[in-house]
Amino acid sequence: MWYIALAMALVAILAGGEAQHGVRLKDLCTIDGVRDNQLNGIGIVVGLSGTGDKSPATKRLLRQVLARKNQALAESDLDSRNVALVALTADIPSFSKAGTRLHSQLSAIGDCTSLRGGILLQTPLDAWDGKIYAVAQGPVSIGGYGAASPANPGPVGTDHKNIETVAVIEAIVEREVPATLVQKDRLRLVLRDPDFTTASRVAKALAEVFGQERVVAEDARAIALRFASPPTPQEVVESLARIEDLRVSPDVRARVVINARTGTIVVGSTVAIGAVAVSHGGLSLRITPTAKPVGPDGQPTGVQWSDPVTKLRGDQPPAGIQPPIVPGTLGMVEGVTVEQIANALNAMGARPRDLVSIFEAINRAGALHGELEIM
Repeated sequence: MWYIALAMALVAILAGGEAQHGVRLKDLCTIDGVRDNQLNGIGIVVGLSGTGDKSPATKRLLRQVLARKNQALAESDLDSRNVALVALTADIPSFSKAGTRLHSQLSAIGDCTSLRGGILLQTPLDAWDGKIYAVAQGPVSIGGYGAASPANPGPVGTDHKNIETVAVIEAIVEREVPATLVQKDRLRLVLRDPDFTTASRVAKALAEVFGQERVVAEDARAIALRFASPPTPQEVVESLARIEDLRVSPDVRARVVINARTGTIVVGSTVAIGAVAVSHGGLSLRITPTAKPVGPDGQPTGVQWSDPVTKLRGDQPPAGIQPPIVPGTLGMVEGVTVEQIANALNAMGARPRDLVSIFEAINRAGALHGELEIM
């Protein structure tokens, strides 16, 4: 399949560029203490065109909102389908200042059928500590709604629309989230993908700039930069600017990632496959050990061949080394790549779920020298 070849080509290109120039620490690591925080809230959307909730809970909440505005109304006065109860969620980044605009999402809680054209009443967004960090209010947008045109995919005259019970809105940050960059005397870098080899390389790169006595790799994920005295905010910023621009070649795990829905296969450059035999439905896959040329005394020569498993010798490779001509059967030598196997299986008519089953069986047999991840 063309997308398998494309995925593997991209991996090879990226691996080649990475090995030559390395990857910036800005892209490999995060700073301990610098993280997003989750916010949430419950609000009311009004102004709907008869697509709101039927639930009495929405009317009660709306009545409570109006009571805070000194508006005493009975629930019978609010008997309409123009309001909806919604839940708001947002992620507030570190260093967000008061007044910063914050992207948030809202979704219907009750039996509302559409939030199109609605207005969100002022809704506070708080965190796990119960403090309010942002406030949302205003018209909501569901996006992606309208009639198809010649410029859009699909037949002309057909409707294209998004899920109308989910919308987006911008909130305003009201409180800053405190962030501590230096804990005690250390500024920690945290690898996105923990690896002892990569952590050692990062520590060596930092030691070349800041000195060996100030850098320590604590484990496979964290690398600490020490300060002799409490640094000023300016010193922390300048140190981070120098750190983020350093380049390191990370050690990549041998990994095969398979998307079972699309059949896409992405393979790391260090993946290898040993000798194995797999039978799946009408397909049969045999990967035989690599034959080596040896002489009668067992010493390597360039004349005869010997299979380390069957001990067969001869002028030609033993049976099974060359792909057999039996339909539905595939033979390969040990050391072939996942790309070669996938291409050969695709040529035999294997479907995406067949590829998943075959590679999973190879992995369970211990012949896939790498990590298999199925999406």
